[in-house]
Amino acid sequence: MILYDIVRSILFVLCRMIFRIKIHSEDERVNTGEPLIVCSNHRTGFDPVMIAITFKGRIRFMAKKELFKNRFIGAFNRGLGAFPVDRSGNSLSAIKNSLKILRGNHTLGIFPEGTRMEKYDESAVKGGIGMLAVKSKATIMPVYVESKFRPFSRVDIYYGKKFDFRDLNPKELESSDYVEISKSIMRKIYSLKDGETS
Repeated sequence: MILYDIVRSILFVLCRMIFRIKIHSEDERVNTGEPLIVCSNHRTGFDPVMIAITFKGRIRFMAKKELFKNRFIGAFNRGLGAFPVDRSGNSLSAIKNSLKILRGNHTLGIFPEGTRMEKYDESAVKGGIGMLAVKSKATIMPVYVESKFRPFSRVDIYYGKKFDFRDLNPKELESSDYVEISKSIMRKIYSLKDGETS
């Protein structure tokens, strides 16, 4: 993905000029050759950009299908390694793409809330990320991005400690269990801004 590296380099320079970026890292911001899911909160359209330029490696982001409706914009997003997901229902192709990425020991980027949220709403959490984490046996890296993204404002990016659910057996879990797992992932993400990474 040469396009990814080029665009990332350009955005890195521009964002460093426009924002005061502060990285808080509890763990290495890099994939060490394992299936890795980078999970973040989602408040603005700048979130994936901030994660992409501060993570040490390429991330394949799952993005809403609306970003692929325009043929040219869609082609550009695909060139960056992104792929669409239907937020209104189950997207089998998105799940297949996700598992393919993870089985290749690459990094998958997901915003589990599915849409932009000003604050954590546990009632809106679904079981998708929980199911993907368990079935792929991937490592999870929680990330919290905080900023109003005004020119020259500060952007705080919190990278938490990696964890996984490899001790869980998918055959023993039900839909409600995956929802609870998803909630536990989201709690870890939102706890990062308070310095709580346990």
